[in-house]
Amino acid sequence: MTVVGIDTVAIVVSNGSKAIAWYRDVIGLPIAFIGPRDSNSDPSVHGTPEDPGHWIELGPGRPHTRVHLCEMGGTTEPGPTGITFITDDIQADYERMRAKGVRFLYPPKKMEWGEWLCEFVDPDGNEFDLKQPEDPSIWGS
Repeated sequence: MTVVGIDTVAIVVSNGSKAIAWYRDVIGLPIAFIGPRDSNSDPSVHGTPEDPGHWIELGPGRPHTRVHLCEMGGTTEPGPTGITFITDDIQADYERMRAKGVRFLYPPKKMEWGEWLCEFVDPDGNEFDLKQPEDPSIWGS
């Protein structure tokens, strides 16, 4: 038996419904799952984007990695997350996200190892990388 990948990565947010709107409408991640508000309630009851439960997942269908938006009672410690989002057109995504008000720490630049990279910040101050490989076709979809 071996580890085959990462299922979810938690991002601490101050408001679940605002975070859903931002990650869905600005980043473009589809809603995958919204659990019930109470962690001990009936698991068949789901929250909505306007009234999310305690477990929120956005991203592709499994087995691809999703983000788990984690509301921690209003307290966050923003800063670098170490999370990198992948794109096949960094310049287009940079322009699209800037048009939606996303703050970038610097524009896309080609790194010495050949990949393109820039950094952006979510509404809670969490910092992320946006990366395009030298040849996007090598990663597939």
